Amino acid sequence: MKYRWLSLIFACLVVLAGRLAAFGQAGFDDDRVMLQGFYWESYRHGHPDHPEFVDKKWYVIVKELAPEIRAARFNLIWLPPPAYAGGKSAGYNPREYFRLENTYGSFAQHRAMLEALLNEGVEPVADIVINHRDGVGGWAKFKNPDWGLNTICKNDEAFTNTDSEAYGTPENMRGAEEEKPHYASHGGTTYQYGSFRDLDHTNRQVRKDIIRYLLQLKSAGYRGWRYDMVHGYHARHLALYNKRSEPTFSVGEYEWDRHNDERGWIYHSATTPDDLKTASNGFDFTTLWTLKGNKGNYRALFGLGAGGLGLVGDTTHDKPWKQRAVTFLENHDTGYRTLENGLPEKDHEHDTFQNNWEVEQAYAYILTHPGVPTVYWKHYFDWGSDLRWRLKALINARKAAGVHAGSAIHLQDNARQKGVYAARVDGRHGELYVRVGGSDDEWQPSDSQYENYREYARGTGWKVWVKLPGNPEVVQVPLASAFPVPSFKPADQIDVPDHWADPDP
Repeated sequence: MKYRWLSLIFACLVVLAGRLAAFGQAGFDDDRVMLQGFYWESYRHGHPDHPEFVDKKWYVIVKELAPEIRAARFNLIWLPPPAYAGGKSAGYNPREYFRLENTYGSFAQHRAMLEALLNEGVEPVADIVINHRDGVGGWAKFKNPDWGLNTICKNDEAFTNTDSEAYGTPENMRGAEEEKPHYASHGGTTYQYGSFRDLDHTNRQVRKDIIRYLLQLKSAGYRGWRYDMVHGYHARHLALYNKRSEPTFSVGEYEWDRHNDERGWIYHSATTPDDLKTASNGFDFTTLWTLKGNKGNYRALFGLGAGGLGLVGDTTHDKPWKQRAVTFLENHDTGYRTLENGLPEKDHEHDTFQNNWEVEQAYAYILTHPGVPTVYWKHYFDWGSDLRWRLKALINARKAAGVHAGSAIHLQDNARQKGVYAARVDGRHGELYVRVGGSDDEWQPSDSQYENYREYARGTGWKVWVKLPGNPEVVQVPLASAFPVPSFKPADQIDVPDHWADPDP
């Protein structure tokens, strides 16, 4: 009976902490876990050209799985680009921002999916593609919203390629040049993307309509933003967009191999200058590359000794960059993916981690460590029940201990001496112990004089334990409660004052 009461009290505290953490853009000590709610081929579902996929649009599939997503204790779901991008497209060439039907489903299906997720207590995160834009019936013919050539960066290919209807446009009718933020090392400018038109974010009309777009998405049911290709425009613009739209979560995709640049981008994305608590998160590619390149090399997981890899282990300028790290193992741009004809794309013939001990041990690492961890859709739903149950157990252990983005890591040197990785991770509610590699013969918490803990999760060459006050039986973290469903507003009913497009003085 004592254990039952302890578990009940603990469960109430977990629910309260979880609800409090869900408000305010990111902040510090974020304890949420994200699911990437699609993969590259998701847009082909329900399309007559692709009978090899389920005969349902992707939005319908996600809607039907909303209860299972909640049961797994995912807090956030990163969804594909919501804007219209043509008849069959993954969405990364947006054409009409204010049109929220696309290859993933109709607007009604889109809205129904968002409502289902909110009712299950899962926060939808939209993929925001605003670095570039695709024309409607031409290289630079923009519709809904309608923009002129002065919204395109000055040196864009549309002005220099003879196949473009905008070829030879006088420079005084074009937008500004790519910006030159001091944190960018590739030529000192933001990134020029050759496939579509680079947008000039110094243009007030661009900023106003992007703010309107974000507010429309919020009214549809989105609560957070995943910004695509943020190395293509200055972080100060993203800071403005977040300030006006007030997401509960924000993360940007910076260039994959530019760790130091990304750190500078994060710093300058803060809605309150010089306050990292108000900055956007960034995807921690460095942690991914380290895990990928050191499968079975467990000593490498100790990093440089500070605890954590990549952004999670970065303490440059004595700042807690782990508080702004979103960790992951795979996404729609990495690993295996196919062309329209079903054949593997070049450089995408294999997954980053194989469906065995490789992916298990990598998740045992990121789901027990600081940062905001992300689970890939295929790994959870398509790679079999064994992996699904182990991921579910890892998420439950993380939440039971109260591990969050800023949790302290205590590396276990006695495990290093045995050739395996082990750490104690401090949470809000207790302590989590993790071993990656080997067996209990190489390391278990009692080897470091820890006691009064319970086993919470195990798999091939890894195990996780949790210590809670009173040492209750294994706790199943309570399910999330629903979020309010907003009333939808079309873009033409959303007023964005001119001064909203201007940064505060």
